[in-house]
Amino acid sequence: MTEATHLPLSHKINRLFAVMHPRSAPERSTESVAEQVSDQLRRAVAPSYLEQLRGGGFDDERDGAAVEFEILAAIASCFGVAPRYLTTTGQAAVSIDRELELLATMRDANVASIALRGSDVDRAMLARVIRGTDDDAEAGSLPH
Repeated sequence: MTEATHLPLSHKINRLFAVMHPRSAPERSTESVAEQVSDQLRRAVAPSYLEQLRGGGFDDERDGAAVEFEILAAIASCFGVAPRYLTTTGQAAVSIDRELELLATMRDANVASIALRGSDVDRAMLARVIRGTDDDAEAGSLPH
């Protein structure tokens, strides 16, 4: 696996915190996520454990193998994504990560919906178009 296709577990978890919240709301706190994970699992999961995950404490473990699947699934559930984002590796994980990045770009540009045809959409190009449209709207050249 090349460096370009390896996403550390901490990167994926931090991406969820950064992306999976409404535009008008701040990122969720580690404490609130730990509380929700604890409720789902019916056992305590300390905020400090999530901080270790976010800080890279388990990145050296093979594909996050030292972290219980149930904890990863509960974290994913808190953010409304499939557990496979946190458990998969390689190009599949990179593809999901790019989709989350595009989602954040759309959220930040206040895009309500978008229609795409085909699967050959260059997501980087689409993100640039969305950002450009948002910049034009802020400059007054497009109606809000």
